[in-house]
Amino acid sequence: MLSGSALAATTKPPEASPAALAGGTQSSALYAAPTRRTAELSPQDNTSPLATLFDPVAARQAKIFHEMSSLQVRMNVDIADVIEAYYNQPKAKLIWVDGKGATVKAAQAIDLMKQAGEWGLTPEDYAVSATFEPLPQGSPERAKALAQFEVALSSKMLMFLQDNFRGRIDPNQLSHYYDFKRKPVDLRTTMSQLSGLPDLMPVFDKLMPGNPKFGQLAAELHYLRTSGQGPDTAANIKKVIVAMEEIRWLPQQFPPRYVFINQPSYMAYYNENDQTTLSMRAVIGQQNHQTNFFNASIKTVEFNPDWGVPQSIIHNEMLPHLKRDPAYLDKQGYVVSVKGKQMPSAKVDWSQPLENISVVQPPGPDNALGQLKILFPNAHDIYMHDTPARGKFASQDRMFSHGCVRLENPRAMAAAVLNQTVDFVSQQIEGGEKKDMPLPEQVPVYVAYFTAWPTTNGTVEYYDDIYGRDAETLNAMATTTFSRTQ
Repeated sequence: MLSGSALAATTKPPEASPAALAGGTQSSALYAAPTRRTAELSPQDNTSPLATLFDPVAARQAKIFHEMSSLQVRMNVDIADVIEAYYNQPKAKLIWVDGKGATVKAAQAIDLMKQAGEWGLTPEDYAVSATFEPLPQGSPERAKALAQFEVALSSKMLMFLQDNFRGRIDPNQLSHYYDFKRKPVDLRTTMSQLSGLPDLMPVFDKLMPGNPKFGQLAAELHYLRTSGQGPDTAANIKKVIVAMEEIRWLPQQFPPRYVFINQPSYMAYYNENDQTTLSMRAVIGQQNHQTNFFNASIKTVEFNPDWGVPQSIIHNEMLPHLKRDPAYLDKQGYVVSVKGKQMPSAKVDWSQPLENISVVQPPGPDNALGQLKILFPNAHDIYMHDTPARGKFASQDRMFSHGCVRLENPRAMAAAVLNQTVDFVSQQIEGGEKKDMPLPEQVPVYVAYFTAWPTTNGTVEYYDDIYGRDAETLNAMATTTFSRTQ
């Protein structure tokens, strides 16, 4: 795994802005960047007149604090709250300037932020101008410029660390296909650490993505920018940058056991102790029934499941058959109930609200869910399951479901998450009865969407943007960068 410290030591390649990556778009009609405002600073002057008389450094610092009240520095609202709390507190200390100019720690911070492109970010987002440099020592103009530099660097550094940890954009605002609880960053504690620690690397390393996959993507981005000569290089750079943003939405480290589904590759994987021990083909949602991007915890395996048919499928797919043959569902073996009372489909008044009607396919070899399903409660009613339609796995593009994930080898996946053998799973199925089996230990599952993803040997594979989501993410990045100039 590459730490933030190791990555910071690499050579910075040229960086393209998100606006350029997204084809010059400066804003996205679908994405709202975070609200920004001017920080309202009114530092308390706790320097004694005697100290300013005999200590020129203290006098200069007092002037810098005094100048902060006249600044107009815009920043994201959550960062502005922290900046105000820090600089308006009694006995606040300057972090980046010492009264004469920028400190060594300021140079370290600026150097780190200049390398933002190494980690898939945009260096221009974190640029801080040192306008104080040509101004005379001791002048009011220099004091004000140093105050501007101090506050701007604090806000930019907080934003840089926050972006590294959780990503620049809120995926939940992209579309309803994203569902993530954004990782919190304790900005007040971070600000205190920036102030108190002589070296920034402990703070930086703590908030850098710790997932080895992120380090592999960073290495791939460096390679593409410095050595990539192929016709797909530009497109692959975009995919890697999007992947580095998306991986920040996930936990900083993957747990010892987890299931990873990558929709663009149409594959599902079981991982244990940093090793992929099981992989298989998967079928995902159709274009008009896309599978969501989210994470959850696997809690139950259900053997010989029945299938409660969603009302959208009843309306869109079953009603046309019923118009031609009212006994269609009876012939197909479905159980129909109206307000809880079971009756033949031929006797149902299908013009009534579908909320009154339930259609259930009993367990059996022809059940749409096959012989088992793997449940991880979520707001999207998505789960993994078996299927009798085995031929679909031979297709190259496997978008056939209504959003759920069909598995090529569901018994092996069930055995893995249950920490059992495939023979054990087969025995549960043989009885033919519906049976729910809780997992002895919940297993995290990541239903993900990466068009660039490292394999177990570290090679990055590229996939088609089957749902067109990368373009939305790039536009949201461009919108975010544009908003930060306002």
